Amino acid sequence: MSDTPPTYAEIAIALPVLPLFTYAVPSGMTLQVGHAVLVPFGARKVTGYVITPEATTEREGIRPIERLLDPAPVLSPQQLTFCRWVADYYLSGLGEVIAMSLPSTYRRRTRRVFVPSDSGISRLADQHLTEGPTTTLLREVVARPGRSRSSLVRRVHGELDEAEAGRALDALVRARLVVTEDREVGGAAGRIRTVTLTPQASEATQLGGARMRGVLARLTEAGGPLDLAELISLEGEGARSAVGRLVQRGLVTTGTREDRTAAASPGLEESSVEPPPPNPTQQAALDALAAAETGTFLLHGVTGSGKTEVYLQAAARTLASDRQVLVLVPEIALTPLLTGRFRARFGERVAVLHSGLTPVERLREWRRIRAGDATVAVGARSALFAPFRDLGLIVVDEEHDDSYKQDDGVRYNARDMAVVRGHLAGCPVVLGSATPSVETWSNAQNERYGLLRLPTRATPRAVPRVELLDMRGQSPRDPLAPELTSALRDTFRGGGKAIVLYNRRGYAPVVECPSCGGHYECPSCGVGMVYHRKRGRLICHYCAFYRQFQKDCPSCGDELQVLGHGTERVEEALSAAFPDVGVVRMDADTTSGRGAHLRILESFRSGEAQLLVGTQVVAKGHDFPDVRVAAVVGVDHILMLPDFRSAERTYSLVTQLAGRAGRGERPGRVLVQTRQADHFVFRLLAAAQQLEGTDALDAFYREETRQRRLLWYPPYARLVMLRVEGSDRRATHARAVELAQLLRRAAAPERRVIDVLGPVAAPLARLVGRWRFQLVLRGREPRRFRAWLKENRAGLTKRGRGGVRVIVDVDPRSLL
Repeated sequence: MSDTPPTYAEIAIALPVLPLFTYAVPSGMTLQVGHAVLVPFGARKVTGYVITPEATTEREGIRPIERLLDPAPVLSPQQLTFCRWVADYYLSGLGEVIAMSLPSTYRRRTRRVFVPSDSGISRLADQHLTEGPTTTLLREVVARPGRSRSSLVRRVHGELDEAEAGRALDALVRARLVVTEDREVGGAAGRIRTVTLTPQASEATQLGGARMRGVLARLTEAGGPLDLAELISLEGEGARSAVGRLVQRGLVTTGTREDRTAAASPGLEESSVEPPPPNPTQQAALDALAAAETGTFLLHGVTGSGKTEVYLQAAARTLASDRQVLVLVPEIALTPLLTGRFRARFGERVAVLHSGLTPVERLREWRRIRAGDATVAVGARSALFAPFRDLGLIVVDEEHDDSYKQDDGVRYNARDMAVVRGHLAGCPVVLGSATPSVETWSNAQNERYGLLRLPTRATPRAVPRVELLDMRGQSPRDPLAPELTSALRDTFRGGGKAIVLYNRRGYAPVVECPSCGGHYECPSCGVGMVYHRKRGRLICHYCAFYRQFQKDCPSCGDELQVLGHGTERVEEALSAAFPDVGVVRMDADTTSGRGAHLRILESFRSGEAQLLVGTQVVAKGHDFPDVRVAAVVGVDHILMLPDFRSAERTYSLVTQLAGRAGRGERPGRVLVQTRQADHFVFRLLAAAQQLEGTDALDAFYREETRQRRLLWYPPYARLVMLRVEGSDRRATHARAVELAQLLRRAAAPERRVIDVLGPVAAPLARLVGRWRFQLVLRGREPRRFRAWLKENRAGLTKRGRGGVRVIVDVDPRSLL
């Protein structure tokens, strides 16, 4: 018996749990920080990540690590430090953060499945077998061994109800006619089989088979490992069996290599890859970035001022010094445009990371970055965790956008964490926007961030002024003001294009009976269902529940009225007004398919369509020189939302859309329809032409921050929102009250700087069958607030009970 004392490792489990767990390291296994391993956790096996490879423990009964999942560590010590920071700040488990940062194919777990026993198979041969639920389930298990419980229950849906099917399956297990197995699912994929000559191959002078000789000749010619698929394509399908015989003789060996083929992610192509000479303000921004070894910079430039060119030339300087570049964009819709520009400039060194890729494509791009094949990554918020070893520049384009905030799991803000990652990597971080968030603008004004300004457009035309179309007194049935229709007609006659924004998808938000007042309400969310005419459905936009639309009221039989507008109805109105003009719509309904964003934008750019209508995605980052009219048909509902960022979002959205017009030789117009023309947001938007450059932003921020200062909202305080959710309203409310009392007692010593607000019913009081109550923690001194959160972390993140859960959202972007 060996006298070598056992060794242990601290492991972070890829689940939403806070503590690290200690496991025994099997003899012969060598671990490094960042290795992914499979470990037992309760009755199952899950992925874990090695945090401390040599831990000490005096406890007995420590369970051993099952095995390594990847011979190479999946994250570097610097990445681990970053993940620790994210977990600490957002009050999340370290393993959960690490799992989120990796491609999903790296997460491996076990799943309990059902297989027939020999006696179970024999039972089906019994001529006197009684038909019933157990027999039905037994036949399914025999026909489809290795299925999970939920899969088998779904298979017999219609014959048996869920409870009946579950009881039958349990009875089969007790009778030993069916047995359960724990099988591993998931894990790193995307490996390619290879074939390599052994030293003995040079001594093989005589072989009986022509196929074996052909294989050896190809491998000798390759001078190293050859992919099996390539070998088969060269020598024919018979090469597969020839390789097997050569392996048996010891003349070749087989192995695998990582598949690092670049993902097919086409971008909108650029006509020229030669960088244009920067104008004086662009050059000043580039010089400031070149002189900075680290630090965060706000690149504030009006729309069309050439921020992207600053990104490109700053990236070129970084790559010339053998460092890497990370570029974040808020939406997949923007990725093709930016990808096209970066690939035109830097070729195959550019990797793309976003949720539109398949899991295998994402894994290949991630491996290209880790191996150094790709030195630039362009992607949405999850690209923040790209495995770069020596970052020299981080760019966050459209930094104000809410899409940088993750709204489930670990609720991190990629914009804020990019600043942290840049600090850890020792590189500059550029936050670019024409309408910076209030927090970022405040940081720039207080000199926490450097401020780089691009006050004028790079094109000959200035940003067009906003023209308000006051819709008060006009019928709500017509979505288009006469002035807008006239402006669009003039644009199309002159060969120009137009973009129309209505930030609500579907055909109409309300379907109502004029006689009895009946309307459609989602049974799970208690909100009105939106009519989608082309699909013939009423759909809940929160839980996806739907009903087929019937024109007659189910209660009284009168004909239902369709009230209000969505993008589908606005598109219909525009198509009727301009039947000879090609119209394309861009919203969540038309862009759900793979590559749909790119197809729509290419159709608009090529001239196949002259009019682009859609939700807020049409306002983000697009550069079409022949757009002469940008119009907002409906934005008042955003301004009226009960959220402290409503004015900021409205101002930003209209300003961003205004920037799409007049980028070419011809001037542009921006028309905004509103029934709130006297609101300070619209007054300042209309006056922006007179308040040029940053003066316009200053005027808005002065008014906005004045109101936030009175109410202690960011940037004058930090917020943490706690949302308590459960299917039982009373139990959920009781848990929210209990939590509020607990937190008020804990915050009593810090009552001058920490407020506990609530609980109150959330503005959307019930979603997906769960009642929602929320509390808001408000800290007026960030350092003391963070220290208090850390001290009370266990109480804040305590798992719910009795079907009630508590969700913690640090720095919420919305209180809805």
